[in-house]
Amino acid sequence: MKTSVLLLAAPLAVILALGLAPLVLVVVWSFCAWDSATYWIKPEFSVAAYGAVLEAGRWSVFLSTLGKAFLTASICLVIAYPTAYAMYFLAGRRLSVLLAALLTIPFFTSYLIRSFSWRLLLGRTGVINTLLQQAGITDAPLDWLLFSDFAVIVGLVASYLPFATFPVLLSMRRVDPIALAASRDLGAGFWTMARTVLLPLTYSGVFAGFLFVFVMVAGSSTEVQMLGGAGASIVSVMINDVMRVANFPLAFAISTLMLVIVFGLVLIGDAIFGLSSLFEERGQ
Repeated sequence: MKTSVLLLAAPLAVILALGLAPLVLVVVWSFCAWDSATYWIKPEFSVAAYGAVLEAGRWSVFLSTLGKAFLTASICLVIAYPTAYAMYFLAGRRLSVLLAALLTIPFFTSYLIRSFSWRLLLGRTGVINTLLQQAGITDAPLDWLLFSDFAVIVGLVASYLPFATFPVLLSMRRVDPIALAASRDLGAGFWTMARTVLLPLTYSGVFAGFLFVFVMVAGSSTEVQMLGGAGASIVSVMINDVMRVANFPLAFAISTLMLVIVFGLVLIGDAIFGLSSLFEERGQ
């Protein structure tokens, strides 16, 4: 018992020191005043930073970020669910390893390089526009393929698809095959079995995948800046812009609001979809 406590205490202390402590400071400093004369924080209680979030169109960036995160996470799940099903139920061990490698190999290079490669594909003289014109589908290059919300979503989905796939795969590994076999024995077709048995048993993985992608998109900036053009923005880019003028309380207020949204999603997901069941043994 004493050994278990010591083994748990050490990593818990590290997590609290490296993860929680900076977040507490962010929340505390978000309620401080900003001294425009010294470009530094004044130790005075103030909610001015939260009021400033609603100024200069910042709230629209918030809504745009939430929309991009929701859309990206939803598209990733639509792709990830059949991918995870194929990896676990249809493919053999070697093919599953190959599919997992194909999902993770792009992460062997940097975000910057991956995002730039999409420019080569989606640009006016890129591969896709060239193929479309050579096939006679279009007469001129499609300008909206690059420097648009479409390009941003494509880049985000390509970047974060594995983070939706693997939680779904984990949840499928916890499904008792007897339950699926029983549904088929009772006459259920594939889609009926998937809708009434498999999907409800994997809700926790689906939501975990959604949450992972949602959070990572909300904190991403490379894909937006590389593929969205000069006018594209997202919360992380807005925070960088605010930090450049040293308005730290405002940057911390924006970060705190995103933290509240993410923690709210975690609590809702655990209450509705049983997020914590991912960590339980099969049959518990």
